[in-house]
Order: sequence, then structure tokens, then C-alpha cells
Amino acid sequence: MADLKASAETFANDLINQNIAGLMMAFTPNGMGQAMALQGQMASQPQPQGKPTVTVNVNGQEDEDHLVDLVMSAEGSDQSTTIATRWKDVAGAWKVDAIALKA
Repeated sequence: MADLKASAETFANDLINQNIAGLMMAFTPNGMGQAMALQGQMASQPQPQGKPTVTVNVNGQEDEDHLVDLVMSAEGSDQSTTIATRWKDVAGAWKVDAIALKA
């Protein structure tokens, strides 16, 4: 099985590069529904100008869920958006089972 941090970094890069095929493979059905709702929220927020960057923070485990924050920003910007994700091991592959903006 792939390393959680490596899987989360691949997911974050797919998110930045809008690689829909890669993103689709990363979600459980529950996570996919939440991602679709999140897409609407993100579209209504101002997007920072500049090359997008992401920092992946693995925050431990809660029951069977593994918690990972994706801190999205742009080079030269002091603003960031944190996306909280919950990952599950599904048949030996890490999948996003929950995703939301972190307050």
C-alpha cells in the first residue's frame, strides 16, 4: 500500500493541476459527494494570483480515519485556504472519504 503522505501529495497536485481523472480515483462515494459541494464553495471565494502551492499536513488518526490538511496558497500571497480531508484504507489504497473547508 502507498504511503498516506505520498497519496495526499499526489491528490494535492491533482487538485492544483485540475486533473479530474486523478481526483476521481482518489474519492470514496461519500468523499465524492462532499467534493462536489465543496467545489461550489471554492468557486465563490476569491482566488489568489500567482503560482499555486500546497502544503500537506498529516495530523494523525481519529478512529479509522486518517486526518490530512491541505494548505493551499499562491506564491507571494499571505492568504491561504485549508482543506481538511479524512482518508481511509480501501482495499489497500488510500481514499478521501470526507473533504471540507477548515474554519
